[in-house]
Amino acid sequence: MMINTEQVNPVSSGREGDVFRNGDAVRRWIGFELSGQLYGVPILAVQEVLATAEIEPVPGTPTEVLGVINLRGQIVTVIDLRLRLGLGPSPHAAGPLIVFDGAVETLAARVDCVTHVRQIADAAIKPSPRTGSTPCHAVAGLVVRGGEMMTLLDVPGLLR
Repeated sequence: MMINTEQVNPVSSGREGDVFRNGDAVRRWIGFELSGQLYGVPILAVQEVLATAEIEPVPGTPTEVLGVINLRGQIVTVIDLRLRLGLGPSPHAAGPLIVFDGAVETLAARVDCVTHVRQIADAAIKPSPRTGSTPCHAVAGLVVRGGEMMTLLDVPGLLR
């Protein structure tokens, strides 16, 4: 799977995956598509990306849970990220899996396609939209670059 990356000239390094430019934190985000829309998650929240995996269904689970995979001896729950975000079912029978190393458990999310790794300055991130009087807990913010809007997801909020 080919992923495009954008480079920045770091002034100093922070944690792995983060750099600082002109005093602003610049973090790397993995971009992917769902229903033709662009989304991103922090690269530091991602354990790995799998091009494909055999998913074993588990009876009695919620619709958004596709089943489990065996990841090097570890049983990992797989969710359909489209359904988790309320976007409707995927027309694809299979898609790549983004594996998140959550605080409680490792979880994998099926997406339509992984598109790129992008570096985004914290200052460029707009606040998440409000749904009624409260913000959507799965959305960390939005960023617009070159006329393209990317919804940035909060992994702990997403995995609740």
